[in-house]
Amino acid sequence: MLPDWLPWLLQVNDSAFPSGAYAHSLGLEELVQAQVVRTPEELERFLNTQVMPSLLAFEVPVLAAAHRCAQREDLAGLRALDEELDAWKLAAELRAASRQLGSRRLALTRQLDDTSLSEAYAAVGAPCHHLIVCALELRPLPVEAAACAFAQQTLAGYATAAMKLMRLGQEKCQGIIRRSALSLAPQLAAACEVPLEDAGWFNPLLEIASMRHARAAERLFIS
Repeated sequence: MLPDWLPWLLQVNDSAFPSGAYAHSLGLEELVQAQVVRTPEELERFLNTQVMPSLLAFEVPVLAAAHRCAQREDLAGLRALDEELDAWKLAAELRAASRQLGSRRLALTRQLDDTSLSEAYAAVGAPCHHLIVCALELRPLPVEAAACAFAQQTLAGYATAAMKLMRLGQEKCQGIIRRSALSLAPQLAAACEVPLEDAGWFNPLLEIASMRHARAAERLFIS
């Protein structure tokens, strides 16, 4: 028997799901322009040394906490996490991108979801960061599956953005995603158990890149 949540997961994690992520590089465009990330090998190193540690130390623990709130329909707890995440995102461009992606995702979830929780959360006036909305959207899944889905989206988002910014074919792109995801997967369960008070990650490279990107003379991506 297939779990009831599997068709939902396949739909919302599909690249055709219109979250608007295709319009964002989340700081990668500026890193390519600054020649910090120039080759497929440097892209993979960037994912392994910059993106994955942030996922494990910060995003996944916060996602797990938000997932627990969503499962018990704790709107106040979800909003508190949303506000805290808003404060963590120091770069205005990254903060705005996360809000845009989350708001777009929540709007579509409200159309597809047959419960009132998404409607109720849309009415509380929260920032609607992408991570929080993903936790809300994926609440029927086991927390490890929700974390895996969010991590896969994150890795794939950077890799597919890189295809527009450097010489990177589809096969090599998929290879990078696969290797990074396989390296990350065994660590997700432990990351879900990290207490919220111990969660945190400072990534000045992406923060600075995003701040510079906001003032770029020309750019392909919104962020």
